[in-house]
Amino acid sequence: MPTDFLMPLVRQFKKDQNPACGLAVNRISSLVLLKFEAGIYDDKIEAERDFRKLAEAACARLNTKATTYP
Repeated sequence: MPTDFLMPLVRQFKKDQNPACGLAVNRISSLVLLKFEAGIYDDKIEAERDFRKLAEAACARLNTKATTYP
């Protein structure tokens, strides 16, 4: 099963983000691709939806932490 469908979305999320967010996006994409290959998702759209949800939450959390520290 080809797994390159997620790469444009990964690049989009990493664009103009801080390095910590980029690392989180890389880890999340690896996890989502493994789950996709294992057949946990019904289709690519479900995998993309889960990736978006996880990546948005992680980056929001990291951006909030980055602004609260002196």
